[in-house]
Amino acid sequence: MSPEYLRHCLSFGFSNKCTNSSIGQYGNGFKTSTMRLGADAIIFSCRKANRLTRSVGLLSYTFLKGTGCDDILVPVVDYEFDPSSRNFKRIMDRGEKHFSSNLSTLLRWSQFSTEDDLLNQFEDMGCHGTKIVVFNLWLNDVDEMELDFTTDDEDIMMSGAPKIPEERAKVKRLNHMHIANRFRYSLRVYASILYLRLPQHFKVILCGRTVEPHHIIKDLIYRECIKYQPQVGTSVQVDVITSIGFLKGAPHLDIYGFNVYHRNRLILPFWAAGSERGRGRGIAGVLEANFIRPTHDKQDFEKTELFQRLETRLKDMTMEYWRHHAHLIGYQPVTKSLPPAYYTSIAATNDSSVAQATATTYARNSRAKASGVLNSCFNGGNSLNPLHVGALRDQMDYGACSLARRNMRTSLYMPSTPQQTEPCKRRNSGSMIEMRAQKRHNTNGVNVVEIGEERSSLLLCQNMMLKAECSELEAAGQTLRSKADRLMGELREWQRKQRSLTDELEFYHGLSAIHRRIHPIASTSSLGVGWI
Repeated sequence: MSPEYLRHCLSFGFSNKCTNSSIGQYGNGFKTSTMRLGADAIIFSCRKANRLTRSVGLLSYTFLKGTGCDDILVPVVDYEFDPSSRNFKRIMDRGEKHFSSNLSTLLRWSQFSTEDDLLNQFEDMGCHGTKIVVFNLWLNDVDEMELDFTTDDEDIMMSGAPKIPEERAKVKRLNHMHIANRFRYSLRVYASILYLRLPQHFKVILCGRTVEPHHIIKDLIYRECIKYQPQVGTSVQVDVITSIGFLKGAPHLDIYGFNVYHRNRLILPFWAAGSERGRGRGIAGVLEANFIRPTHDKQDFEKTELFQRLETRLKDMTMEYWRHHAHLIGYQPVTKSLPPAYYTSIAATNDSSVAQATATTYARNSRAKASGVLNSCFNGGNSLNPLHVGALRDQMDYGACSLARRNMRTSLYMPSTPQQTEPCKRRNSGSMIEMRAQKRHNTNGVNVVEIGEERSSLLLCQNMMLKAECSELEAAGQTLRSKADRLMGELREWQRKQRSLTDELEFYHGLSAIHRRIHPIASTSSLGVGWI
């Protein structure tokens, strides 16, 4: 940060972010977060733009309390690189007295005793970066530090974290070691799920080791993808893709809930969303809800109507998923009924007669009308029934999740309607067998798709899945090729530097040999290049 930006950062309530696309809006996040960890924080920041600057600022509760200040004072000193002297000189825009007062406050209320100690903190930062040192960490009720730095050398944990159960308590140990419980007291685990996606060149390094990102969606089995379309404002609709499934280890895991992200940052981890523990055990989901606003501390969402509707939809989604999938992990089947009228298969979506029948069914079912045609979604070796958690203003739809491994359901369930049964009454064939067959056909409400169409639709579905998988592999291959090209470029650069250093070393060896021939006595007591 430049000197100006650092002062903005340390000012309470300052924010120049005027759009909803950025994370920070209130101008208090840095101050409240550092003060939550410790009483004092000192910030070192340098930037190279038109000029190379270094700035040091102190945010100190100890200083304010010790001096009895009524206002929040934040001492800051700035330095600028002087090319002529090749040193950093003081920036004294407000006079030397003001600079000296801020510097003395910094040295008195921090762990650095001299100005050189302050400037030495920039040596490992290069010409661009920020270093934050939080000290005088807070203590808990038993006068122990809230943060535990000793239990794990590669992690920072909360003091008083629960002990790992014994090996023989396998179920209890499984629940304890799950990420849904560990993130509450392990900074490494929490940082691993904090971001939904990481930029290519972004890393979180904790205690000298990189934090590997953990994608919760990969922990789900029998996964389904559901599109939720909430109504934002009067006419704007947004698409929210929710992945839902059972966690690996279910039904032994007593864990459930949705992980709700906002603009790539985790806000609510394993949020129950009003679901019942018994009829949602082991079910988890992941979604990014950018249409609702988080609270200022990024630990919850504002309790608006949009948030309440989202909570209702997620609860309904959990119950619907449980009814159709609980038997896959060992529970008794909840329902054996045929899929509702608004369930349709991929094979039937291109059939004009089916489309006409579907439109007729929608006339009797407002929920199906709002939801539209839902595509079946397959995953993990089982045929999954799509969910319907739609409403007139909030719609859900299924997208394809993965390649089907079992035969796909290609029949369409449609209850008989007056429009469908009327032609049958007028068309009297006189054949009792035909009439009974037609009656059974109407009462069952099932239109059977021919075997050839079933196989064709299955192949088409598999073809689409394979094409999507090929596209992903091609994109991954392109990324790897780009990375390989970059590494080859770096390798060539290092080889060039090696050749240059080798030539330089040979040159110095030659000079050394010449020096030994000219000064044989002096060469015995000095290095070959010491005279240059």
